[in-house]
Amino acid sequence: MTVESDVLGRLERLGIAHFVTGSWALGVYAEPRMTRDIDIVAAIDHAAYESSIRPEFETDYLVNDPIDLGGRWIGGLIHRHEIARADLLFDRDDAWAWSAMSRRRRWRDPTLGPMWVIAPEDLVLAKLEWSEGTAELQLRDVRSILRLNDDLDASYLDRYAAVLGISERLEAIRAG
Repeated sequence: MTVESDVLGRLERLGIAHFVTGSWALGVYAEPRMTRDIDIVAAIDHAAYESSIRPEFETDYLVNDPIDLGGRWIGGLIHRHEIARADLLFDRDDAWAWSAMSRRRRWRDPTLGPMWVIAPEDLVLAKLEWSEGTAELQLRDVRSILRLNDDLDASYLDRYAAVLGISERLEAIRAG
């Protein structure tokens, strides 16, 4: 069992809705790239992080205190014996966050087994928002997703890009 599959399995057992995002999810839809951690969006708030996540993981993981990223929180789980990290992104309560969680997909990863993964449109939006339109690595990922997935829901992308205030970033990527 990998550290990543252990973390995902524990979230399942706790009944916490979640999905994999970031580079692990990129490999589902586009050209994969190496990463040193797994990024997981969890439908929890700060209190649940302390009451559910911390006690479930603290025996086998260093459980970082969460960091506020401007209304969005990130907590880290670092395995005590393996060189592996899981970042938990949580406490985002807006229309796009709820939509992304409802649109997650079940995927059978060859390494991790069955897991929930972000939908490709939401991965595009997440990478454009996270990068603030300036991180070339994230922008390359977005170009890869757009190039390799010709069935993306363009109206969904446009609608939530406007909600997130990243329409110009999306249009710039589309324009090439």
